[in-house]
This record gives sequence, structure tokens and C-alpha cells, in this order.
Amino acid sequence: MNEIQKSIRILLVEDDVNLGYLMVENLEAKGIEVTLAKTGREGLEAINNSNYDLVILDIMLPETDGLSLGARLKALHPATPFIYVSARMQEKDKIAGFETGADDYITKPFSFKELHYRIMVILKRMQHTHVLEEPKQLSLSRSTLFTSERILNTNNTDKKLSKRESELLAMLMLQPGTFISRSEILKMIWGTDDYFSAKSMDVYITRIRKLLKDDASLEIENLYGSGYRIKVNEKPNN
Repeated sequence: MNEIQKSIRILLVEDDVNLGYLMVENLEAKGIEVTLAKTGREGLEAINNSNYDLVILDIMLPETDGLSLGARLKALHPATPFIYVSARMQEKDKIAGFETGADDYITKPFSFKELHYRIMVILKRMQHTHVLEEPKQLSLSRSTLFTSERILNTNNTDKKLSKRESELLAMLMLQPGTFISRSEILKMIWGTDDYFSAKSMDVYITRIRKLLKDDASLEIENLYGSGYRIKVNEKPNN
């Protein structure tokens, strides 16, 4: 099981009982702990009395609507991500949801596979951001990245990085030797995987390769245009 899923606690606020139980069953099958609230009032009590890793809110709820719950959640637990699920699919409805601070908005009907994917993308992004915010250093070969200062030390020479350069390099260094998909990188660091963000990421990869040129043992590999990894060459070319 993926490490990130072992301790996930989700609050689901959904008044459609059949859909609610199906969502709980599907998420619990993935190893996620789910608390189901069937009304806005029950959801509000849960938000007031407990902490969750992520909250899923229907918008059209009895007693207290989902938008009010989202605003309340943001006020009480600003770091807790939440997703709206709703049959409302007009642009104005989505904008209203995002204006309360939502991390995503999914229109009904949706697949459980898509829901699980979106949850994991958000939680991975939150986990990644938390790692980068902590004073931390990441070392590979003769290079050390100080994430809080955004400084790369290579062969005892310091180089100041931009915020995005530091985040991208840290993401690669956290998983040395592992290919990370372009989509995952884009969603975690750029927040979207559209065409223009993808082009921007390619530029940053080129910059990072130049920053690492003094450490010949490190190489950033491209997997047929689908992902990147950083690896340590045992016998670097000098």
C-alpha cells in the first residue's frame, strides 16, 4: 500500500445515502478511513470537533449548504484541503466553490477511480509542500540542496535558486533513481498540467541541469518525454 494512504482520515459530507455509502466503501477499500456525515449540520459538527487530512463536500445539503461548510472549514482549519462534489456544473458554481478555498471541484456523475486519483494528487502536493517548508537539506553525491534557503552547494560552491528551481530539484532529490511523471511534477509544483506549464517545466529542467554541471556524477534523465529522474552515475564522465 502507498505510504501516504496508511494514515489518511477523510470526512465525507453527502446527503445521498446510496452514493455516500458507495464512496465510503470504495475509499475504505483503498485503505482510507472515512467518516460519513449525511447532513450539513452533521458535517459542521465534525468540522468543529475533529481534524481530517481531507474533506469532501457535497454542495446541495440539507440544514447547512456545502459552500458554508467549506468557508467554515477554511476558517477553522486553513491547512486542510477540501473537494466539492456537486451536480452543479456551470462555471459560476465552480468559481463560487473555488472562492471558498476549495482545492478541487468534481461534477457528478464521476468515477471512483477519478475521485481517488484527485484525492491522492492533493495529498501528495500537501505532503510535498510540507517537506519543502521545513528546514531541510537533501544530499546526493557532491551536491547538497538547502531547501529553506534555496541554496545548492556543489563542490563547496553555493548557488542561489529560485523558488520553483528549488522545489523541482527537491522533488527529484527526494526520490533519487525514481522516474516521476511529468503530470505529477506539474500538478504538485505548477498546480496544473496544461501545455504552457509543461513548456515552462522543460525550461526549468534545463536550468537545473546547468546548475548541476559542476557535479558530473549527477544526471537528470528524461523517460521518453513522460517523466524525469535524478540519478548518481557510479563512474561520471569528467
